[in-house]
Amino acid sequence: MNTYNYNPYNDDYLTRQTIVLNQSNMPGIIDNQDEALYAENVLTKNKGKRIRVYMSFDDSVEWRDKLFEGTIEEMGKDFILIRDNENKWYMLWNIYIDYIEFLSPVNF
Repeated sequence: MNTYNYNPYNDDYLTRQTIVLNQSNMPGIIDNQDEALYAENVLTKNKGKRIRVYMSFDDSVEWRDKLFEGTIEEMGKDFILIRDNENKWYMLWNIYIDYIEFLSPVNF
């Protein structure tokens, strides 16, 4: 991927990166069939829980792949704010997230 011509607002990019979970692909988790479940909503419902965030920075040699572990403090449409065990705070941009691992049961 050419990072210099990279456009995160390209419709194709958003289509590939937006994951919508609903009752048809996760039976038993969502009661309302019309309700869509987005990552931001899941994170909001799990504020205060511990997570591991796996990230990739394609354009960095030093930070190629990085793992962050901490407690969800806040989240927005394009970031997650976590605090680790040493009280360090990290604002993690969603564009670099590969996936998130929850260390306890997830609230939907």
